[in-house]
Amino acid sequence: MNRTVVVLADDLFWKTKIEHAARSAQAPPSSSRAVRLVKAAEAGKTALVLIDLAIRKDPFPAIAALKKSAKTKGIHVVGWYEHVRKDLEKKGTEAGCDELMPRSTFSQRLADLIMTYALPGATRTEEEEKELPEE
Repeated sequence: MNRTVVVLADDLFWKTKIEHAARSAQAPPSSSRAVRLVKAAEAGKTALVLIDLAIRKDPFPAIAALKKSAKTKGIHVVGWYEHVRKDLEKKGTEAGCDELMPRSTFSQRLADLIMTYALPGATRTEEEEKELPEE
């Protein structure tokens, strides 16, 4: 059963990276804005919400509303931030994010997060790099 991944990000690089990872896992991605986050999460079978905590529009009231809604409080919310912005980490905790991580960690864990929440029971396999033949 494929589930939706809702993305709240301004940065085109991150939106594209997340959407590609979600599509690779056959989990349809859905972009949202902070003011529509709860409605976006209620639509479909949302399993995961990924939020860039440094977006222009303050995401923290939307996160709090998502966690207060009876329909969406069980959805796993992951927030990421620049490692020097510990203030965003604190605000994310207060708003109700289930996981918070610096961008570098988020980038490394993105595929696993999507597999864990959007495709429960699936396993990720990695192929070993083939060595080039010697000349």
